[in-house]
Amino acid sequence: MRLTSTHNPVVKYVRSLERAAVRRETGEYVAEGVRLLREAITTGQTARVVLYNPEALQRTPEGSRLLTELPMWGAESHEVDPHVLKAASHTDTPAGALAILTLPSAPSFEAQRDAQFGVVLDTVSDPGNAGTIARTARAVGADYLVTTKASVDLFGPKAVRAGMGAHFTLPLYSGVEWEDLQGALSNTSFIAASIDGEHSMFDFAWPDRSALVVGSEAHGLSPQAASYIDARVRIPMNRGVQSLNASIAAGILMYAARAPILSSESQRYK
Repeated sequence: MRLTSTHNPVVKYVRSLERAAVRRETGEYVAEGVRLLREAITTGQTARVVLYNPEALQRTPEGSRLLTELPMWGAESHEVDPHVLKAASHTDTPAGALAILTLPSAPSFEAQRDAQFGVVLDTVSDPGNAGTIARTARAVGADYLVTTKASVDLFGPKAVRAGMGAHFTLPLYSGVEWEDLQGALSNTSFIAASIDGEHSMFDFAWPDRSALVVGSEAHGLSPQAASYIDARVRIPMNRGVQSLNASIAAGILMYAARAPILSSESQRYK
């Protein structure tokens, strides 16, 4: 059935998933865009509802290929008029399709006790930064990504778009208390990104089990996080430059931490 009205309950429900409280209550979130939905299908994500505009998808080869799969993917799939997709979308220029997906279930946090490398977001409030960090964490082969209670929800629309599929494969843990985090990862060294860190990234030896802790771009680490940090690492910068964007700094340090692994397994990551 083609949806032609912006007042349809399905459209209203998609818009409601912009709110974190609704996502937590329903166990669902929204992903949109051709590349992201292709990744969702490839990685076996479950779609309860799919909305798509055939005319928009047929403008590109990638969209046309996706169009052949969307009607059969969702438990409930609807063609929609362009203005309906725009009303449902969380972007200014919808890319032709969106889907309501089921929030993934990560392994128990205790399963990460012996993990080699993870990332912790502490008081990171920008969803674009959070999603980009998740995308980079996936690229370097991180074992997990955690947000503390003071950080943004990883499954907000903007964070999901910026993650570019990281949400589908990287174990994610949201709203974890620092006491629980430290208790579950007692074998892990927490290494903070810091503009005044005592170690330069060029001479720091990353422990065998470590987690990079990224704080707020404006305010740094929370006092609670600071009490658990084992070392602080800085990125040397040209004189007069005060700081880097949080996602850029996190990306640089993630690659520094994972350099031995990525180098030794270079063929795998080509």
